[in-house]
Amino acid sequence: MTLLLILMTLYATDPTEPDSTSRDSTITAERLETIAYSADSLVFYPDTGDLILVGSATLDYRDMTLTSDTVEYSATDEIITARGESELFDRGESVTGNGMIYSIPTRKGRILNAASEYEFGFYTGSTITRIGRNEFNIVDARFTTCDEDSIHYYFYCPVMKVFPEDKAIASPVYLYIENTPVLYFPYWVFPIRRGRQPGFTMPKFGQTSRDGRFLRGLGYYFIFSDYADLWVHGDIMEKTRFVLAADERHRVRYICNGNLRTEWRREFQAQRDRWMIFGNHLHDFPDGTTVRVQGEFLSDNSYLEETQQNPEDRMTGELHSWISVNRYFGRMSFQAAMERTSYLNTDPDTIPGEVESNQEIPDIRLSLPSAPLFRTPSDPSLVRPWHSIYWNAGAHYLSRDRRMEEFRATNSALKVTSGLTGSSRLWGWLSVAPSITAKGIIYDRDRNDANFPWWLHGSANLSIATDIYGIFSTRLFGLDALRHTITPSLSLQWAPDRYLNSTGLMNSDSAGAEYYTFSDFGLPSSSRTIAFNLRNRLEGKMSERDRITRFDIMSLNLSTSANLEESVTPFSPLSATLDISPSQLFSISVNGSWDLYENELTNLSLSSSMRLSGYDRTLLPDSGTTRLGMPLRLVASHYYRHGLEGTESISKFRLSASLDLTPGWSLEYSAYYDAMNENFISQSYTLSRDLHCWEAVFVRYISDVDSGFYFKINIIDIPDIKIEQHVSNF
Repeated sequence: MTLLLILMTLYATDPTEPDSTSRDSTITAERLETIAYSADSLVFYPDTGDLILVGSATLDYRDMTLTSDTVEYSATDEIITARGESELFDRGESVTGNGMIYSIPTRKGRILNAASEYEFGFYTGSTITRIGRNEFNIVDARFTTCDEDSIHYYFYCPVMKVFPEDKAIASPVYLYIENTPVLYFPYWVFPIRRGRQPGFTMPKFGQTSRDGRFLRGLGYYFIFSDYADLWVHGDIMEKTRFVLAADERHRVRYICNGNLRTEWRREFQAQRDRWMIFGNHLHDFPDGTTVRVQGEFLSDNSYLEETQQNPEDRMTGELHSWISVNRYFGRMSFQAAMERTSYLNTDPDTIPGEVESNQEIPDIRLSLPSAPLFRTPSDPSLVRPWHSIYWNAGAHYLSRDRRMEEFRATNSALKVTSGLTGSSRLWGWLSVAPSITAKGIIYDRDRNDANFPWWLHGSANLSIATDIYGIFSTRLFGLDALRHTITPSLSLQWAPDRYLNSTGLMNSDSAGAEYYTFSDFGLPSSSRTIAFNLRNRLEGKMSERDRITRFDIMSLNLSTSANLEESVTPFSPLSATLDISPSQLFSISVNGSWDLYENELTNLSLSSSMRLSGYDRTLLPDSGTTRLGMPLRLVASHYYRHGLEGTESISKFRLSASLDLTPGWSLEYSAYYDAMNENFISQSYTLSRDLHCWEAVFVRYISDVDSGFYFKINIIDIPDIKIEQHVSNF
């Protein structure tokens, strides 16, 4: 039998009060509450107004729905008591327990042996007591992300205070793995609001032979808005140093993005302070202006080499800082920049003339891209060869300040260039592309300290090319056809041996004694050269159902040039590049050059790579399994350069392999080997174990600059919470 009572007065009006339409009756009406419930059977006590729902009881009150075996309502103190297996739904969240007590007047309640799921985690407690609208106390609280019946880990806290959609405060906190305590925190605040939330970050614990015991990454995460955040954190090394750092990020889509990292460290043994500031910012304005800023500053040149763990960071030899502004004005583009480069590995005492820093303030460029010299008619029949002629122009101003230990060099110059280019196809198969270029440069001074010297010079170029190809049907390796394309090309370049300056026509051979050269500001020079190029390209076509795939199989490029002004040895070495990629699994590239007069190699290098993936059945039993095998991935590459003209030969191998031993265990290996010196540059072994909701990783690495091991266990759903041990020679 199911009974349904639609309306019940929880705060009934006293019958002794007189009827009235006064303000008092309005207040009484506002105290009426609505509750709906159902059950298999109902027991009602008219004298006291108590109510008992027995069997599949359901009660709806405001945003709350309660289901239980038995629900009792006491009209005297207005308390709802649920007995047996109970579940409470409130605003999309659910809590289960063995019993619940709720007071309607105080709106406080308690849940016995409670369990609840919140986003990605699960909460349990011996009791959950509601002491306010958005405040709960949990006794014997446990939290985990493991959804197995026998959980692998959990956080335990004797007493926890929870503010829904805000935070949970726990003191103390214990981390249990397989019911074994492994970590202890005297006090912790867990953000439980959705999305990014401010709060303390989980530190990393470990020990190294150099630093002793350490604590890394202990800090606080600040959120200023949806577009900016800040992480302030520090490292404490028992033997060596104390580090305080701040990492800021900001990003507004389509407008700006950037970051700023600052770091300060106090080194105990040397008793000195060191610091680092790295930052960048990109800003796009509505009018099309783009501003880019980057700054890199160090307290000393050896900071990166002596402090960074990443080998690539330690080998950084330059610092770059700049600010640039880009803007389009119609077709014309404008760019202005200020840039400074500092060289960290300089040793002026041993290398004379070594550059310490280079500063370019300002660096201004204007350019007009190619545009038709004559308007193209709308009627294709009226198009003539001169309609394919295009013109372009550009200007570049640079002021450079280069500093060495012995001296300082400052130069400024303005360069203006303009040119005409054309292209046409004669007889339908011969491509012809002529071009003419004029260039002029004015300097702040010349080598004789004359002010504002200048020169004008020009050049011309003509390129001719065509394609010869053939298609061959084949069934080799599943191919449908092969296409061989031969592209011969010839380029002629001419520049006069005279240039114009303030005194008239001058011989270009004398320009080097008068003008400075720096950046892209060169000297006028004569040129009469012919460049030859022959390209061979082999392509394959393969049909799979309704899909046609075309890909390159091989290409061979041959090139050389002849200097018509040279009478003894006009031809440059013959250069060749061979690329072979018969499949996505393997590729090889060979580069070389041959001296036509000495009949010997002047350059030879080879690089190759191989990628394999599949299944290995070596360790599987011969029968009793349907598995394909253990997933295997292998990437190998090799680089070889033959030592010529006094250079040493280089032969280096790189290998990266991974094998999934079981669904939970995986093994990875990487190596960098120098075959000439017969030693490993670096090696690393990584053993990983998937522990369902946990992940365990062990890494052993060996290199010429750093060797050690690293062990980490972290929660897969919460990667910031981890246990790690690190031992290193660095």
